[in-house]
Amino acid sequence: GHLEVVKVLLDKGATIDAMTEFEGTALNKAADAGHLEVVKMLLDKGASIDAMTKCKETALHTAAEKGHLEVVKVLL
Repeated sequence: GHLEVVKVLLDKGATIDAMTEFEGTALNKAADAGHLEVVKMLLDKGASIDAMTKCKETALHTAAEKGHLEVVKVLL
């Protein structure tokens, strides 16, 4: 699943706050998709909660917009 892939990438030294052109960081993308456990892991590993997408949205904005309540609670 996504959690195991993220764990392997982080264990191999992936940059946790690497930015894509439009979607922001892995945390932004995980929040957008509602992947609660991935969001928790990224935060535990030090992901920036304030990182923004190109549209100036944080992970919290995106999770709230998509209705991912459990992710929103973790991000607050």
